[in-house]
Amino acid sequence: MKDYQARQGDIFFQQVSKPKGKRKPISPILAYGEVTGHAHRIATPMSELESCVDENGDIYVMNTHGPLVIEHEEHGAVTLPANEWFVITRQREYDPAEAIKERQVKD
Repeated sequence: MKDYQARQGDIFFQQVSKPKGKRKPISPILAYGEVTGHAHRIATPMSELESCVDENGDIYVMNTHGPLVIEHEEHGAVTLPANEWFVITRQREYDPAEAIKERQVKD
């Protein structure tokens, strides 16, 4: 099951075999919506998680006690399987007409 993927708005979850970066505690808030003020939030107790952050700011997380649940006020909850590493990234968009060609999608 190493190909598990999920999306919640502009946040993408992809299963990986191992994390990159250094072990680092993370905030339960993964991203705030710039327009709505809503948040992508880890609902699983933070004490159950292992986490790493790489040089790009991508978050790697695993819950060894049960499923990892991510909630959002406008999107359905995402439940990720236990004992698997996931990388969490924000979707990016490309616009060749803009001065800054690539940017994060705003929620």
